[in-house]
Amino acid sequence: MYAKNLVICDRQQQYARNLLQMFSRKEPGIQLYLFHTLEEIRHFAQQKKIHLLLIGEEYPQKQRERIPARERFVLVKDEQESLGEEETGIYRYQSADGIWTQILESMKEKKGPQTKTMVKTDGELIGVYSPIHRIGKTRFALNMGKKLAARKPVLYLNLEEYAGFTYYFREGSKEKMGQNLADLIYYVRQEKGNLGMRISMMAAQYDKLDYIRPMPYMQDMQTVQCEEWIQLFRQILNECIYEAVILDLGDSVDGLFQILEICNTVYTPYIEDRIAMAKLAEYTENLRKTGMDSVLEKTIQKKMR
Repeated sequence: MYAKNLVICDRQQQYARNLLQMFSRKEPGIQLYLFHTLEEIRHFAQQKKIHLLLIGEEYPQKQRERIPARERFVLVKDEQESLGEEETGIYRYQSADGIWTQILESMKEKKGPQTKTMVKTDGELIGVYSPIHRIGKTRFALNMGKKLAARKPVLYLNLEEYAGFTYYFREGSKEKMGQNLADLIYYVRQEKGNLGMRISMMAAQYDKLDYIRPMPYMQDMQTVQCEEWIQLFRQILNECIYEAVILDLGDSVDGLFQILEICNTVYTPYIEDRIAMAKLAEYTENLRKTGMDSVLEKTIQKKMR
C-alpha cells in the first residue's frame, strides 16, 4: 500500500476499535488513527495530511467532504447509499478482511498504471520499544519480522542490554556464531569494504527473517553513540538488499528517543495493568516534554495477550 496513514472515524466505538486492531495486522508500515467525532478528525487534519479516510455514513455528506483526504471510503449499511463524487462506498457488515481488500482493490483501480511507476527509494525502519518489560516485546517483533520477511527482505536487530539470545535463536554455523552486532559496528567504524556483503556473511536466518546476533555484553552496547547507530541503519537501508529493518530496542541504547524519531513506524506493546499503564503514561509524557511528539504520531500501541 502506497499510503502512509489510514484514519478511521466511526460512531460505533467498539466496531471501530476492532477494525483498527485487524488492520494493524495487515500492513505494519502504515500508521493507523481512530476518531469518533468530526471535531477530532478536523483538528487532526490541520496537523497531518490524511492519505486514506474510512468514515461512517452517519456523518452528513457535506461535512464528510470538508475533511481533506487523498482517498475517502464510506462505511455504508446499504450498498446503494448515495455518496459524493470522490467517495467510495464499502459495505459495513462484512469481515475486516473484506473491507481491507475492497480498499486495496479500489485504490488499484483509481491509480491504474501509475502504480507501476512507483519505485522503492528507501527502506523502512521499524522500531519496537516499550517502557513495560517482560510482556513479550521481542516475541512480537520477531513474529512481525517473520510475516514481513515472507514477502520482502527484512533484517532484525536486537538492541537490548540483555537480549535473551539463546532462548529465541538457535545458533547458526560456527562461522556466524562468533560474529555479532559489535563486530558490525566495528566494521562500520573502519569504513572499509562492502557493507551488504559483510552483513550477508554475518546474518543468520529465523525462517526467512535475517538477523545479526546481538551484543553479548551490555558494556559493548554502552560504547556505541547515537550517531553511530543512525549511520549504521542508514547504510543498511541504502546499501543492502533489505526493504525493512526491525529494531528491537532496549533502555540502554544511546539516543533512544532520537532513534525512535527516525523510524517510519514505532510499535509500543503494552498490557492492561495499573502499573504498566502508569509506566506507559510516564513514557508518553516524557516524549511530549522533550519535544518528541513526532514519535507519538507514528506510534502504534499493541495490546499483548
